[in-house]
Amino acid sequence: MVEKKSNEKSLKDQNTSSLITILVVNIAIFAVALKTDQLLAADYEEMLKHWQALIPAGLLAVLIGVINGVLDVQTKARLVFWRWHDPLPGCRAFSYHLHRDPRIDVAALKSKVGPFPATPSEQNALWYKIYKSVENDPRVLHVHRLFLLTRDYAGMAFMLLIVFGGIGVVAMQTYRTELLYAAALLSQFVVSAMAARNYAVRFVNTVLALKAAT
Repeated sequence: MVEKKSNEKSLKDQNTSSLITILVVNIAIFAVALKTDQLLAADYEEMLKHWQALIPAGLLAVLIGVINGVLDVQTKARLVFWRWHDPLPGCRAFSYHLHRDPRIDVAALKSKVGPFPATPSEQNALWYKIYKSVENDPRVLHVHRLFLLTRDYAGMAFMLLIVFGGIGVVAMQTYRTELLYAAALLSQFVVSAMAARNYAVRFVNTVLALKAAT
């Protein structure tokens, strides 16, 4: 368990600069919408330089850490998979995801791990056990990092939708800008959640495929 936390922390650290860029872009767009009442014809390049100079990179890294800590893993999984109960992808590893990836030799996998469990919690537990045996494979590390990046992006996008979207409704000058901005925030959340969902399934199945092939 300690090793997994260390690996995940390392992967999340690699994603920090990307999340900082996403946050700065969102702050710049929010500031432009408030100041100019427009989204499409604004000088975003100048605004990005202004915000990057105004906020130290170290402070942004801390802010990313705080934002990521607001939502726990279970909540992020619910936002990504739009499932309240058993949202983690490993919970359906053997009953659903396994059979939709041609890379996985199902018979070979079953011969190595035994009968596949049926309940979500048992599926997730077995998948995690298998994951531990291949977690340092470069293919697993790659897709795991992408999943963490897009999952954290989706969580941040959801909070930006609530906070910036709420402020925008009150503070922006026209309904047109409010609606456009709210639609942009919602689209950002939906797209990032869909990407995280796809990478999560790829992550789950990559682990199973490698186990079946070894």
